[in-house]
Amino acid sequence: MHIAKLLRATLLVGVMFFCIASASLPCVAQVVNAGKTETKVQPTGETVVKTALQYLGARYRRGASSPKGFDCSGFTSYVYKKLNLSLTRSSRQQYTQGVAIKKKSELEKGDLVFFGGSRRSRSVSHVGIVTEVDGNTFKFVHASTSRGVKVDVSTDPYYSRRYIGARRVLGD
Repeated sequence: MHIAKLLRATLLVGVMFFCIASASLPCVAQVVNAGKTETKVQPTGETVVKTALQYLGARYRRGASSPKGFDCSGFTSYVYKKLNLSLTRSSRQQYTQGVAIKKKSELEKGDLVFFGGSRRSRSVSHVGIVTEVDGNTFKFVHASTSRGVKVDVSTDPYYSRRYIGARRVLGD
């Protein structure tokens, strides 16, 4: 009798996940609450990239987080918010979210990449979203101070010298 009650309670408020480890395939969660089943699709790396690229050309604006103007962390938090995912507002705080990615070759679309303000600084001051990966090289979209939202490549000397690390917040 107690097992039946426990089983019923588990079924009334339960979550079933169907995930495939890939940045391009969605993670589907079936939420059963009070007998009603609701299916939620987690965004993929591909959907994060498509959303981010919609804002190419938007101007840079310090402290801003809207299509009228973005700073780097305002851009990343805005893109993820559009997909119902929460990121903190500063690049330093974003560097503490999700799971650390040890090797550039393990990056996936939608991952966050972080950079320091100077060649010698190990303090995070800039963030972008990975759009493409080719071995140890990646492209990323970000809000640059000089050109607004644009795509750059990790081999650009400016960014390659300042790269600090990456985090995966999708599927976290």
